[in-house]
Amino acid sequence: MTERDTVAALKRLAGAKPEFRLSELQEDPGERQSLERLAGEIRPHLDGLGLTPRSAGDDYVISRLSADRPFAVSDIGRLRQLAFFRNPEIPDYIQQLVEAYVGRKTAKSWDDPAVLDRMRNAILVQKSQYWKERQVSYRKAYPVLGYLAYHAPVYLVQFEHIFWQVISRGLAKPHMRILDLGTGPGVVPLAVIDLLGRIGSGKAEIYAVERSEEHLEAYNALVPAAAAAQGNAVQVHKPIRADIGALDPGDLPDRIDLMVFSNVLNELRHLDTDRRADLVAGLADRLAPDGTIIVVEPADLANSTAMRRTVRAIADRGLAVHSPCSFIRGTACNPARCWTFEQKGDIRPTRLMERLAEGKDGYRFVNVDIKYSSAFLRKDAKTQHAYRVPPGAKFARLSHLRRHRDKKINAVAALMSGNLGDRRTKVYKVCDGTARDPVYAVVPATLRGTNRDALEGLAYGDILRLYGVLVRFNKDHDAYNLVVLPGTRIEPVGCPGGAGSETMST
Repeated sequence: MTERDTVAALKRLAGAKPEFRLSELQEDPGERQSLERLAGEIRPHLDGLGLTPRSAGDDYVISRLSADRPFAVSDIGRLRQLAFFRNPEIPDYIQQLVEAYVGRKTAKSWDDPAVLDRMRNAILVQKSQYWKERQVSYRKAYPVLGYLAYHAPVYLVQFEHIFWQVISRGLAKPHMRILDLGTGPGVVPLAVIDLLGRIGSGKAEIYAVERSEEHLEAYNALVPAAAAAQGNAVQVHKPIRADIGALDPGDLPDRIDLMVFSNVLNELRHLDTDRRADLVAGLADRLAPDGTIIVVEPADLANSTAMRRTVRAIADRGLAVHSPCSFIRGTACNPARCWTFEQKGDIRPTRLMERLAEGKDGYRFVNVDIKYSSAFLRKDAKTQHAYRVPPGAKFARLSHLRRHRDKKINAVAALMSGNLGDRRTKVYKVCDGTARDPVYAVVPATLRGTNRDALEGLAYGDILRLYGVLVRFNKDHDAYNLVVLPGTRIEPVGCPGGAGSETMST
């Protein structure tokens, strides 16, 4: 029996049992090694498979690493990743892999003028199809090369932000089994590989599904090579070629810790909200009991609001929304007009992007800003914020703002956006899960003093108490504004002061 066969048999046993004896592996047909020799052969593979051995007399007991074992990031690793986020750029080893792939695919230099021109045309076609809400095709080489040049750099750093949230919120494990559905050329795996390599801790197994043969060719050229360049902390499995809309969950690995739908569900335009939700809920059967689903979509109005409706429908099928929504009133929200997204710092253009941007209308080929809508869902009931508005607390429901027009009130809500206004008038979307019409916290251009910057630096999804805000109705946008005044007090939940200690002014 070869070492590869032995490892395959080990994986079969680990998939069937949480714990087993090494002698059971010895009984596998074709395996005739002594226990000591067998133990030596499998030992280098145990950590990568999330397994740990212990002696049991003349035998060994092999068990899965505890899901409760915390994923620890060293102080040095944390500082490295935060420094990366301050000045994000695609690492040189990934840029070199992409450039080399462009060269192999075209049989010319990656920056050959003819290659660049064809990539520019592919990017323009993709952008046109996107804004016309048509499905983008990746059946030919240059659309994939254009994607790698224009979209992939932003999406890679974007998912590093999201994966860092997974880690920071205590949702990560020392060894993660990750399934990326609709992986394209492997942007999500590349982000995981890069982040874990930078922080110097944590391991992952990457499984992926993709229907485009051209995307899979790029994936196979980039992802395994990137994992090797970062020391193989990430084990890359051969991707599955399939349409995620026609997947049989039984064909997928089980005990998945992180299931990712990144910029995928919006492309299933032939499916309505309920059918998209059915698809995700069906695949959730492959999650570990404490697994997480991440849905990510572009930040534009159509895709962002469609995503919120889909997430609400997924929750109706038994999964819990972990974040960013908190449901602090204990009620289900109405996402019909929920346009909310997160924004991060711009990335530095890659060498390939800079070459594409040379010449007339070069700005059309530069894509550096990170804006996205996302949601985390869980099989268990774990949520980012456990806070609920206490019964009888003197805070107005946002669904009742029509009763309080032009009056000062107290309110409690989650912060659901960064500044949507400008440097003078600052506008932030807020939500308590009850309002049908959008609600915004507004810092007027004329406001001075400490309240001018009171909402700066707060995290997306943070819950705030707002004392003494003025209610205004915006007819142009059919929305309500909570206007911050000089006397307004803004207090993140968790600060001193009981929720029921204030009275609502009218």
